[in-house]
This record gives sequence, C-alpha cells and structure tokens, in this order.
Amino acid sequence: MAVLLTETQIHEARDKIVRVAERQAVELGMERVSMHSIARALGWSATALYRYFENKDAILAAARTAAFDRLSDRLEAAMEGPGDIWSRSREVGNAYVDFAFQNPEAYRLIFELSQAEFGQYPELDTANARGRANMIRYVETMVAEGALDTDPELLAYTFWAALHGIISLQMAGKLTRDAPSFETIRRDMVRRIVHSALGPAARRERRA
Repeated sequence: MAVLLTETQIHEARDKIVRVAERQAVELGMERVSMHSIARALGWSATALYRYFENKDAILAAARTAAFDRLSDRLEAAMEGPGDIWSRSREVGNAYVDFAFQNPEAYRLIFELSQAEFGQYPELDTANARGRANMIRYVETMVAEGALDTDPELLAYTFWAALHGIISLQMAGKLTRDAPSFETIRRDMVRRIVHSALGPAARRERRA
C-alpha cells in the first residue's frame, strides 16, 4: 500500500529535487541531467522521482521557475523599499547583482542555459513574465516621476543586457587583475546609460 504524503512532505521533496537539478544543470550540462543522476544525488530510486514530476524536463522547468521567483522576490522587495526613486532603483540593481553572485547556479539556470518553449510549462511562463516585468517596472516609475525621459522598456532592456554582460564576465573570470573591477565597470556603465536618458527636471537638479 502506497504511503500517503502530506502537502508539506510533497513540497519539501519537490524542493530537494529541484535544488539538485539546478546544481546539476550547471555542473553537468542540461543534456547530462537525468532522473537517474538526480535520484543518485538524493540517495533515492529513480522511480521515486515520478511521484513528484512527470520527467526530467518538468523538473528543470520547476527549477527555473523557482529561480525566477526567488529573483523576482528580491527585485520587488528592493523596489518597494524606502527612499526616493533613485535610491530604490540603485537597490534594484544591487538586488539583481547580489542574487547573481550569491546564487550563481540559479542565475545561470535562468539566463544561460537552453530554455523550454513558451506555452510548454505555464508556471514557468508566468515566472518569466514576472521577472521581465520587474526589470521594466522600476524604469517605468522613473520615467513617470520625471527622473528619466526615454522609452522605459528599451532602457530597461539596455540596463539588463549591460548588467548581465558584466556579471557573465565576472563569473567567467574575465575581469582579471589588469582589468577594471566589476564595480568600477558597473558604476561607469550605469552613469553613462542614465546620463543619456535624464529627464529635464533631473538635468536641472544635477546642474544646480
């Protein structure tokens, strides 16, 4: 007779599976992750995994969904924090960078590995949309408050692409001793991008 699990036990088991899959996707590569490799790492039988997930792809989709949601939680907390729009926007950037370096496996799983097709896993689609919205929302607020004068979506993607680029360089060990530091590059990058998009009110304040 099968043992009936509580909702808490099911959630905890799924979380363990997802965490192992997240790590293996980065360490082994997506193609080498399997139900057997995940089960071995957990000390379970491969059959046991099917109580919680249909297949490997479903596990990886759940892992990516969880990673997206953890990143979004941090970005939303930063955006809703104290201070004016400039200080909150800086905190959004800090939250993004901190997540990347504190959770490199999750970050790579979100952005650097092959992605499931849209519509295949609705929860992943929702998490992906939430993540994109969070990357754009703080720029929209800056434009609405007159701090910036630009297309918010285009500027948000410019910020995102630039920040992801230097994070990837840092993770790959390309910012060596003879190169400017990560923070030096980041500050200069943000300064240049922001300066190009300052609204009239913000320009007057900076000249004052």
